[in-house]
Amino acid sequence: MPRRARQLAETKLYHVMLRGVNRDAVFLEDEDRERFLHALLQAKTASGCLVLAYCLMTNHVHLVVQTPDEPISLVMKRLGVRYVGWFNRKYSRVGHLFESRFASLPVEDDAYLITLLRYVWNNPVKAGMVARAEDYPWSSRSPLGRDAGLLDRATLERLVPAEVLDGPLPGPDPAARFDGAKTGRPALYSEMDAGDLLRNACGATGPDDFGILDAGAQLRAIRELRTRSVPYAQLARITGWSATRLKRVQVAGLRVDEEPQADQKGTVPFWSAAPDPCAG
Repeated sequence: MPRRARQLAETKLYHVMLRGVNRDAVFLEDEDRERFLHALLQAKTASGCLVLAYCLMTNHVHLVVQTPDEPISLVMKRLGVRYVGWFNRKYSRVGHLFESRFASLPVEDDAYLITLLRYVWNNPVKAGMVARAEDYPWSSRSPLGRDAGLLDRATLERLVPAEVLDGPLPGPDPAARFDGAKTGRPALYSEMDAGDLLRNACGATGPDDFGILDAGAQLRAIRELRTRSVPYAQLARITGWSATRLKRVQVAGLRVDEEPQADQKGTVPFWSAAPDPCAG
């Protein structure tokens, strides 16, 4: 069956979402997020698009962009080629990083644009990562009001009232105390079910057993459970590894230590330094 044609906006204004394959992480550390914003700036310069908002989450990205000169698909291709190429080289991986087709919705009126901006900015609040949208450093809500280089502030000010750009955002529950608890979909597996999946994948019955497996068996088990959509937080509990370590192993395909260290030859591991394929 042919896939549905992408909706095109008369305003050429879009809400775009990029999500990691199988909901896996697309950013493992701040350098990755910085590189993504750099790639977005390069794509903006090459395509003439306008960036009105962004929010970089762990396994997905929200963008609000206007594309007066190029189709949205070409703008996203420019961005994807730059970032994915760099990411794959840094982590010595191959293949897709994002789901094969990015999601985009046209934005045709001012009321929806205001609702959309608030939704994008509030993503980290809804996820329990920060108390206020302004506190999250990887969202365009944070640098609003000063020159961020990437954002088209003049266009935002023309389209959106100042009280929306600079005023407080309505949160999920303004009276609720922020306690860092994440919200989202209900758990797909109980702890017992997740433990059974781990045992079936590699024979380990808990963190102690998992820790003595060879690196190949650990990697295969992690990938199998991620393919079955076991969340990283739950994987961390049943394997005894941190979520950060699990993400590195899943992305890189190799066993890594918690902190990068030089080997006997003084070579720093691949995740701490890599050439920039976008340079020049």
